[in-house]
Amino acid sequence: MKPKQRKMLAAAAACVVGLVLIWELAPLPDAQARLARLPAAGLGYSSVEVPLTEAEKQIFGKARALKRLYTFRRTQVLATVIDGSRNRHAVHDPTYCFVGDGWRIVRRRKMLIPGGEAMRLDLKKGDTQREAVYWYTDGRARFVSPLRCWLQAGFRRLTLGWGAEEPVLVILQQTDAGPVPWDSLPEWLPALFDF
Repeated sequence: MKPKQRKMLAAAAACVVGLVLIWELAPLPDAQARLARLPAAGLGYSSVEVPLTEAEKQIFGKARALKRLYTFRRTQVLATVIDGSRNRHAVHDPTYCFVGDGWRIVRRRKMLIPGGEAMRLDLKKGDTQREAVYWYTDGRARFVSPLRCWLQAGFRRLTLGWGAEEPVLVILQQTDAGPVPWDSLPEWLPALFDF
């Protein structure tokens, strides 16, 4: 290798190292402020904080997660919202977790929600049946594609936070309290669509 080529290679390597250091050390704003804006109570509904399980803590790692049991009249919904800014692997396709927990996905269908769409799942484990709804949101749009979420989060990291907000994952689960009127969810729990 010629001396000029060595100098160019060394300069290129130094640039790459410098960019990697900037990328790794530059703090990106997380979505914690958005999670904090999610009200615990409002007109006609209330909630209680639910602690994360040890398994959830391990899976989420440094990611920030909020877990609440919302109640509206006799309807209850367990809401889990995950901000993967500090651990991008925590925001994933939630169907893997349901299947990994022993649930069988009997049916999946998209449903329209304010600002986009959500995925509705009918689940079964033994004789127990449950429903769940999930979506990703960057605060403007709601979507069900994990690929779109990962691409958007990756672009955000590559541009050091320029552009859209970090997508968060919203998972709503039916509880033992009975069926959930998913189609009227935006009416009785609008806060889930405003952050």
